[in-house]
Formats: sequence, C-alpha cells, structure tokens
Amino acid sequence: MRDGDDGSLDELFELLSHEYRRYILWALADPDGRTDEPIRTTLFTGDDEPDILRIELRHNHLPKLDDAELVDWDPETETLERGPRFEEIEPFLEMIDDRERFSRDES
Repeated sequence: MRDGDDGSLDELFELLSHEYRRYILWALADPDGRTDEPIRTTLFTGDDEPDILRIELRHNHLPKLDDAELVDWDPETETLERGPRFEEIEPFLEMIDDRERFSRDES
C-alpha cells in the first residue's frame, strides 16, 4: 500500500483476509451510502447479533483498521469514518467485490 514498503502487500492481504473487515471497508467505500458524517459501528452488529461479534469488532477488527489508518475509529462514540490511507485500498475493494459477484453469478 505504501510505496517502497516491502510489507505493504502482506499488510493489505492481512487486513482484507477477514470478512468483517472487508464488510466495514466496503460500507465506507459504498458511494450510495457515503456521507460526510461518521457512521455508527452498531451498523455492523445490529441489535440481534451476539455480544461476541461486538467484542471481536471492538478488540480486534476496528483497532487493526484504525492502526493501518484505513479508518478513523472513535471507540468512545462508537463511530468511524474513512482514514487518511483509505484511498490506497479502494481499488482492491472494487476488485474483490467484482470477483465475489462473479463467483455468486457462477453458482
């Protein structure tokens, strides 16, 4: 993701390796749902989801995305928005999204 950084592809694949992180990034990339306002992290868990999902998001997935500067996550207000490096990952999100749609169409 960063020029000249040998670990950048490894970092990218690690961040995209989990479906929860991909879903969060896709939600932020969605042009139809885009707003200048931060989104609530409860969007990803809903009221019916088990507490384990909230715990995983709060203690694993959201901190990883925040540390990579792909999202700006505020645990106090439970909001997130695009981080300063978000644009670096957008082409990969589009590629993965297209591939997953193609796979579903083949089924």
